[in-house]
Amino acid sequence: MGISIDGSMRNKVGAVGEDRIRRMILEWLIANDLVIKPSLKRDDLPEQLPGEIQLKRGVTMRFSSEPDIAFEQRSIVKATVEIKGGVDPAGTLERYGAAKKSFEHAVARSPQCRNFYIGGVLTKELQRRIAADRLVEKTYSLIDLLKDENVRSSGRKIAASQLKELNTEIQRVRHPAPSRAKLSVSKSERL
Repeated sequence: MGISIDGSMRNKVGAVGEDRIRRMILEWLIANDLVIKPSLKRDDLPEQLPGEIQLKRGVTMRFSSEPDIAFEQRSIVKATVEIKGGVDPAGTLERYGAAKKSFEHAVARSPQCRNFYIGGVLTKELQRRIAADRLVEKTYSLIDLLKDENVRSSGRKIAASQLKELNTEIQRVRHPAPSRAKLSVSKSERL
C-alpha cells in the first residue's frame, strides 16, 4: 500500500507541475503582448485555462491532452509541447512512449513541426531514446523549469531562463530566418 501511495503522490506532483508549466507559458505570452483573445491578465488567470488561445500573426495555441500544447498557424502545426510531469523514475519510458505517439502524429500532419519534451524525470535511458528517435527538438526538466521560475520570480517577474528559451524557440518557429538557399544568387544569375 505504501508503494501505491508513493506512486499516486508522485503522479499528483506531476499533474500540478504540468498545470504550472502551461500557466508559465501563457503568462510569458501575455507579458510579451502576444495574446489576442480571450482577454487574459497575467495576474488573474482563471482556474480552468481556456482550451484555445489566439495569438498574434494568426497563431493559435491549444491546450489539450495530446499534445499538451500545440501551436498552429493556418491549420499547420508549427510546434508541440508534451509535458510529462510524473516524478516516478519507473514510469519514465512509458510516459515518453505516450509523448512519442503524439510527436509522430504531429510530424505526420506537419513535417516541419518542432517538438519539445518537458519531463519530470529525465533518465539516461530516456535521453538516449529521445536522441535516437530524433523527434524532439529540445528536452527540458520540469523540475528545473519550476525551480528556476521560483528563484527568479520575486513577485511578478516572468518565467525562468529555460522557459524563456523554450518560448524563444517557439517564437522562432513563427518567424523563421530566411533560408540561405533563397538568399544566395548563383554565379550564372549574377552574369
